[in-house]
Amino acid sequence: MNGFKRFTLFVAVLALLALAVVPAVAQDIGPDDNTITVVGTVSASGAPDIANVEIGVESRNVDVGAAFNATNEKIDAVIQALVEVGVAREDIRTTGLNIYQDNYPRAMAMESGSEAPPIEYVVSNQLRITVRDIDLVADAVNAAVNAGANNIYGLNFGIDDREGLEADARANAMENARARAGQLAELVGVELGQVIRVNENMGGFSPFDVSNLAVGRDMPIGGGMPIEAGELSVTVQLQVTFRMADRMAGS
Repeated sequence: MNGFKRFTLFVAVLALLALAVVPAVAQDIGPDDNTITVVGTVSASGAPDIANVEIGVESRNVDVGAAFNATNEKIDAVIQALVEVGVAREDIRTTGLNIYQDNYPRAMAMESGSEAPPIEYVVSNQLRITVRDIDLVADAVNAAVNAGANNIYGLNFGIDDREGLEADARANAMENARARAGQLAELVGVELGQVIRVNENMGGFSPFDVSNLAVGRDMPIGGGMPIEAGELSVTVQLQVTFRMADRMAGS
């Protein structure tokens, strides 16, 4: 008899546990989960309207003062040449000034048993230039090199005001997401309802990027370097969750 009571109590405990678990499961699969989530991705392209270029001058001399003065003279000439081709002076900014000893040739000579050359000092000055007229980019780069610039650290095209391009891409991405969701809803036989969640990811790229281009001191630079800006693309990706509803009878 005691064994029967214990068995009955055990079954009752199991039943209570089952009642405690079932509502939680039912809540996990509630009506809010009757949704469909899709990703709409669209790219919008446009012509760049701005360019940034990093240009530098580097001089070497066994006399640090001579190297410093030579770099200053050349960078002044570069700035003047940029202004003459139409770059605004306020769009020319110094981003770096470096002075160091180049011990490498001397160390290599000593290692090989050759006569060690004197230590050279290297002085460099870097400028960041913003060109707001794309048609002037090639002229600006060529003018700078002809004036004495011997390093180009980077050339990047961009769109100064991306809001319009992003708005077009965003609208098209939503339209793409709605079309995808509508097709899926049709396949499973339900009506597509309202949007209940949207997540956005955005990216972009530049098709033209030159970095760390050194111009040799004996390199001929006549004729200039042609530069093509091409187009830039802004990509918008929307993850959109729609509510789904059963079709009305007879529809």
